Amino acid sequence: MRNFPRNNKLIFLIFFIGLIIRFLYFPQNIYFAYDQARDSFTSLEILKGDFKIVGPPSAASDKLFPGPLIFYVYAPLYWLGGNSPEIVAAFLRIFNALGIFLVFLIGSLMFNRYIGLITALFFAVSYEQSQYSLFISHQPLAVIPVLIFYLGLNLLFFKKDKRGLILTTLGWGTSIQFHYVYILLGVGLFLLALLFRHKLPRINHKIIIISVFTFLTTVSTYILSEIKFDFRLTLELFSGFLTKFTTSNTSGPDIYPSSIIFTTNRFLHDSFLANFSLTFIPGILLIVSASLLLFKKETRKKLAFLCIWLLGGLLPYFLSGTPSYYYSAAASVSLFLLAAYLIHKLYKRYSIVALTITIGIIVNNIYLISTINHKGPNSDIVIQPGMLLSSEKQALDYIYTNTKGEPFAVRSLTIPFNINTTWSYIFEWYGNKKYGKLPLWIGPVAKGYPGNIPVIDNRSSLPSTQFLIIEPTVGIRNQTIEKFFEEENYFTRIEEEKSFGTVTVQKRQKI
Repeated sequence: MRNFPRNNKLIFLIFFIGLIIRFLYFPQNIYFAYDQARDSFTSLEILKGDFKIVGPPSAASDKLFPGPLIFYVYAPLYWLGGNSPEIVAAFLRIFNALGIFLVFLIGSLMFNRYIGLITALFFAVSYEQSQYSLFISHQPLAVIPVLIFYLGLNLLFFKKDKRGLILTTLGWGTSIQFHYVYILLGVGLFLLALLFRHKLPRINHKIIIISVFTFLTTVSTYILSEIKFDFRLTLELFSGFLTKFTTSNTSGPDIYPSSIIFTTNRFLHDSFLANFSLTFIPGILLIVSASLLLFKKETRKKLAFLCIWLLGGLLPYFLSGTPSYYYSAAASVSLFLLAAYLIHKLYKRYSIVALTITIGIIVNNIYLISTINHKGPNSDIVIQPGMLLSSEKQALDYIYTNTKGEPFAVRSLTIPFNINTTWSYIFEWYGNKKYGKLPLWIGPVAKGYPGNIPVIDNRSSLPSTQFLIIEPTVGIRNQTIEKFFEEENYFTRIEEEKSFGTVTVQKRQKI
């Protein structure tokens, strides 16, 4: 590694590479479905002065909500970008790429700057991280705070810099804003504090006070919402914990060890070798790397640090059994660090082998990016793969050009069923802005969901020209779909049908 440049300009080159990778296929691969439209409407409410203390709904429970910070991130972006989701999508890609600098610092502090550069390069080309950058939602935003959390711990434990505690609490509290599951980072914090208890720097009262204040500030919305809503989050989490570990089920606690195996295998697949039947190969190489760390007394605690980091990302799956990307932001960076350490060690004697492994990892990630990212987030992240903003805009262009300025009405087959939030946002932002006109919406629609297009339930009072938008119907029962079309065919007949990606539009005429 003697030939590496001695200045830090290389890290900016790596950052530039990371930006290029995250902006591949932009803006054609921007994903925009119900969750994105719902959160966009909520962010616009903040611009009108309707401030929020709870975040988006959670699929896990109607009493569990992440923090509202996502809305305060989106709001100024929408203000600057004229309500366009494209500016939010661009921001998320840049925001994720900033993790390259944090990963470089972590690798440099824990080992040396060469390992920091290698790890940063892996993060820059990471398929998993590129997928996070494509997903307009609160979960991926936790990547940067989680990295800040571990950067702070690196400063605290390996450099004995007491200010690392402030960074740790900042990262921890902010990551909890983006998903309450990151409360579990506290388990890793406790284990690491126990492991390094004899090597901790002397922390004065000022640092402790600043750190506590930082943490309480970043989670203050949770505190306010708990007071306002009678501690529903605390009670729900406590109740769930009791149910899980004190269950009377003879099979034991409701936990999912198999999810750890599944998620680890996904890490290996996404990061090192995109063939599930061969992921044992990088697994063995990482075990070899871990053994090298274990062999030397001065690096054993670094191995323990990386293992606890990885387990911190796996623990939520152990407790929930949900095989998704939502709970493991930046957990796989611990594996990148192990791989970079192995490559650095091999390079001294077996440079060809080290370079082959490095190129192999890069090629694996680029292969996945080039074959999947043009479609947007993958099916493990989103419910409706293919709901791309580019296709949705084409659908609206088709609808408006076919109306020739005449009044028209729209209905859609949506997920969730009978909720027009997604299309209401697109018509209001894109359709009205470009064509100066909004349609009428054909009811019925579920009440209480965001959207401002007038809804008409009386079919006889609708214009003759009508359009039916059909989303990907993943998750809707066949009987429901059949009933939907039977009803629609009673009132209208198809004149033309066109598909735009996974979105289909039928031009219909009133019977």
